[in-house]
Amino acid sequence: MAKRTKTKRPNRFIYYFFGFIVSVLSFSKRKVRYTFTCPDGKVVYGKQVREELLKFKPPYIIVGNHHSLYDYVFMIRAFYPRRINFVVARKLYLASPYHFLIKLARAVPKNLFQPDIQTIRQSFDILGNEGILALYPEGQIVINGISKDMPESSGKLIKKMKLPVFAVKTQGGYLCDSTWRKKLKHGIIDVDIKITLTPEQIKEMTADQIDEHIAKAIYVDNFAYQEKTGNLYTGHNRSAGLENILYHCPNCKSEFTLKTAKNSIFCTSCGCSAEYTETAHLSWAGEKQHYAHIGEWYNGQRTVENQTIKEDGDFDLFIPVELRQLSENDTVIPNGSSEMKVRKTKKIEKCGVGILHICRDAYVYSGEYFGEQKEIEFDPNKLRYIPYTPGNNFQIYVQDVMFAFHTIDPRHCAKAALVMENIYEINNSNIQQEPIEA
Repeated sequence: MAKRTKTKRPNRFIYYFFGFIVSVLSFSKRKVRYTFTCPDGKVVYGKQVREELLKFKPPYIIVGNHHSLYDYVFMIRAFYPRRINFVVARKLYLASPYHFLIKLARAVPKNLFQPDIQTIRQSFDILGNEGILALYPEGQIVINGISKDMPESSGKLIKKMKLPVFAVKTQGGYLCDSTWRKKLKHGIIDVDIKITLTPEQIKEMTADQIDEHIAKAIYVDNFAYQEKTGNLYTGHNRSAGLENILYHCPNCKSEFTLKTAKNSIFCTSCGCSAEYTETAHLSWAGEKQHYAHIGEWYNGQRTVENQTIKEDGDFDLFIPVELRQLSENDTVIPNGSSEMKVRKTKKIEKCGVGILHICRDAYVYSGEYFGEQKEIEFDPNKLRYIPYTPGNNFQIYVQDVMFAFHTIDPRHCAKAALVMENIYEINNSNIQQEPIEA
């Protein structure tokens, strides 16, 4: 067996050069304010934050909330010139347009929502070499701007290493830049940093207690934050892209009748409309104010799907899709009651088109699969979370394999994800859930 190559800290030149370039570009339309709460309770701001952070010698771990595409940039800027190894989704590591930079930065790839022993080993390598490891326990960029729960467990790793843990809480980032947005918005972002766990505290805690503590430390409700600060987020066409996460009209209850224009979202069936204001809240035309903001609206859709599934004993959903696959190696995965051979792919490869049938007992893809007609069955009780890119695709992960379902109607991604996450919750409502180990 070949000897495993240990993961090293980021290349110094690459990290400094590209860290500087990305920081300059990402701060062009944002005002980012840094705050650090020192161990003695003293609070420092701005340039003093970096001065204080540089007093702490690695190794240590950083955890943060993940609500925008640029969260990692804000973290790099705060701890610069300390070099950070980031844990990233394996699909970004292998198939992102910038994958070569991600590899040069020596990021640690992770299978989303799946146990990954390789990630654990690489994490030990970095911390054992007096490095800094950054984790985003939410596992994916939060779609609706409100922290939900923490599916990716970091408690066991932290318990094992017994190193200081910094919490980086970024607020307002979602309101400037989120996955559904088509245009960047101008606004203020606050990045609050503190040491949330010391080695002494960790010794007295269980892994579950550590996870619970971290979840509270990085919890963010961007809309409550805006109400508290009064910050405005300006720009043209503020609502563009909302139709890719909002699909259920709260007025007439119809689906996929929502469209956006300039700063408004409206229903083509009943005419109900709302303006997405510079406060990131909704101003409804007419007397009835259905939802205060899109986070509340999105959660309302989750509730609707939950009720529908519970009330309909024969619930099912058929979605036309184009299936794509990413597999780093030749492998074998479960396929219903049998097994299925999966071949190694070059980046993300197109498998073919077909139909995904979603019901409480199974999710079954029927259609083309690399020139053959095939059925692929997924177990709903093993798919707690369904990450998706709004208006593009949703993903199902099985071991080391990612299946990306590009919906023929791009608006179906949000509904598919909410339906499947609700099915998991309903099917497992009497079972206590364990977070997935990093």
